[in-house]
Amino acid sequence: MNTTLTREPRLREPVGNALFYPDRPVVLETLLTDYGDPDRRTTSQVVFLLDFSGSMRGARMAALREAFAGLSGADPTASGKFTRFHRSERLTVVRFGGRVLGEKTVTVTGPKDLRALADTVARGGYGDATAVWSALDHGYRTAARALAADPDRSVSLVLMTDGENNAGLPYAEFVRRHRALPAAVRDAVHTYPVHFGDADAGELRRAARRTGGRMVDAAGSSLSEAFKEIRGCH
Repeated sequence: MNTTLTREPRLREPVGNALFYPDRPVVLETLLTDYGDPDRRTTSQVVFLLDFSGSMRGARMAALREAFAGLSGADPTASGKFTRFHRSERLTVVRFGGRVLGEKTVTVTGPKDLRALADTVARGGYGDATAVWSALDHGYRTAARALAADPDRSVSLVLMTDGENNAGLPYAEFVRRHRALPAAVRDAVHTYPVHFGDADAGELRRAARRTGGRMVDAAGSSLSEAFKEIRGCH
């Protein structure tokens, strides 16, 4: 990177793309299939905080379930194969309305684990309110426990909501609690909000900035594309 040094002559020879991209599709397919070493002691964890308030009924919930089906392997596109859930990955799904409605954690070893997540997303039981910041606070407590058990674990949060916060913690209280987290949690765990429906984009963007993440806007595309974009951020 130092431009004052004379480059080694052999480095001037063209090497094609073999150093950074496999030249055979079968190699790429194998890499994608085995992404993440299943024998590793520490795996990454993603906590999905999903809005199950009444406004998610109908087409919006159908879009959410379609997005999760795509991440579970139903999306045959090249980007879908790259961003799907991978073996050994630890996944937590939290359904929330005015409070946490349900939670499921699996470590992906095969199709049965993905079906268990799909069943969690497919369940009914909508809430009558939208406690966005209480859900995010719950996510950070989940992340804190994961890091306490294994400090080397990589944990990130994905927050999907279609409405504004109208129950539970106000944003200012979430911020206060976030500041009180141990530095190891506060600095390492980022939030990636998905702006959808009538959610407050400004508040979601502020939460993303505060936690070191980035907001993804699904308004101009789809939930499936938004989730795939977030998967590329991890």
